[in-house]
Amino acid sequence: MRILFIVAVMIMLAACHKENNPPSMSRTDFFNNELEAAQKVQSLLDRRSKGEKLERIENISYIDSKNKSYAFVFYQSNKGFSNIVLQQQYLNGQKSAMTSVTCAGSNCSCKVSTTISNAGDVTVGCSCSSCTMMVNQ
Repeated sequence: MRILFIVAVMIMLAACHKENNPPSMSRTDFFNNELEAAQKVQSLLDRRSKGEKLERIENISYIDSKNKSYAFVFYQSNKGFSNIVLQQQYLNGQKSAMTSVTCAGSNCSCKVSTTISNAGDVTVGCSCSSCTMMVNQ
């Protein structure tokens, strides 16, 4: 049931994003332009697995919560389709630590899953219990 909710939320995010505006690869909280977005994702891929090369960014969606903003980056690499979640934290209205969340494993197609509560709290996890969540700053 939880996975169904996660999938429904991600579809709604993608649908809302496509109806209102063309996909935006930049938001100054995260990226100044498309090139910077691609460079940041490739840098994160280099940390996660050697030899993985970004082919293209499919879509980036953004959500804001109380003290954080999130960028959900959906991409294709030479290893297939996947996603990365970037979290920008704010303290007293000022940017502080940015972290990235990825999931990896060999027993399933590991992806980052996200749940948004009615109160607007965001919980990040992995799509399969056999996946390992990696958080980088």
